[in-house]
Amino acid sequence: MPADAQLAAREDWVIHWLDRRKDGVGALVARAVAGATPGRDSTLAWLGVQRQVRSFLRQAATVPRDRSSERVLAALDDHVAALSAAGARAHVAVATADPATLVDARSRFGIRVALIGKGGAGKTVISSTLSRLLARRGRNVVAVDLDVNPGLAISLGLPATDAGLPPEAIEEAPSAPYGWQLTTGLSPEEAVARFATVAPDGVRYLGLGKIGSADKEVARRSVAAVRQILLGLGAPDWDVVADLEAGPTTPFENYHDFSDHVVMVIGPAWRSAMTARRLLPMVGDRRLTIVYNRFRDEPDHPGLPPDLRIPFDADLTQAEREGRAPIDACPGSAVVAAVGRLADLVVAAQQR
Repeated sequence: MPADAQLAAREDWVIHWLDRRKDGVGALVARAVAGATPGRDSTLAWLGVQRQVRSFLRQAATVPRDRSSERVLAALDDHVAALSAAGARAHVAVATADPATLVDARSRFGIRVALIGKGGAGKTVISSTLSRLLARRGRNVVAVDLDVNPGLAISLGLPATDAGLPPEAIEEAPSAPYGWQLTTGLSPEEAVARFATVAPDGVRYLGLGKIGSADKEVARRSVAAVRQILLGLGAPDWDVVADLEAGPTTPFENYHDFSDHVVMVIGPAWRSAMTARRLLPMVGDRRLTIVYNRFRDEPDHPGLPPDLRIPFDADLTQAEREGRAPIDACPGSAVVAAVGRLADLVVAAQQR
């Protein structure tokens, strides 16, 4: 394809996704308005509109205006104007809600949390245990594996799987990242309802698919669509817990762009702290919780004060070796109790 045609196709794709996101926010506004009389469900819906607008506006701000064509800029300006209007409407609705109704709505408002850190720090154990503990509290939970190495499914208590999204969830789009995207007409909520695997305690699991050989096609097909699901999942009462690939690569590529809250997991080794320091600037304006994991009597890392400590547990290490879900293998362990405190922390932070 000639360079001009490639550029035009890429611009078409950008405009398509700007319009698709705008339509998604419009659907959220329609749901909030449908609650005719102010009440807990409409207030919760307006909170969801606020969050979605904030997320999409953050994304829009990353578009390089000096390198964009006039038609992309026109679509972007229309996108921002529509989102800003929806956000202003949501602000009024939330600000004028009955205080007791607002407290109730915030108590059910879903969290959006991404876990990052160096390999071996224990992100996957914490992600899976956090997901299941939240589900046991009666919350709706989507656990998302953004790592192409096996891990989260097993730790949740599911069989190991190399599969990503099924063919009906994705479609070819040559200008999209890796050439694939979420199927046109399929909303993120529908994608979760139809294609997520139900794990123990009712957690819904989505993954990129695993790279098990030189063939990376399964993961390549799913990565853009899974990220589109994460960014567009507007259901206000769903928690999302995402386990990012170890190290700085996926945070640098902004795989945590859906999140309100980042949990940085740090182990006792100095390399874990070095990675954490490299990750810190990538957190941006999101809430940050630093978790020390697998510490025994090691000293704290300078400049990285922990918000929560999770102790070393030999039984949990053995459970991981055996491929068992930690929460099933060691339900009474200090690790599970500490992750319960992490759940308290992230839920409380969302309610403020």
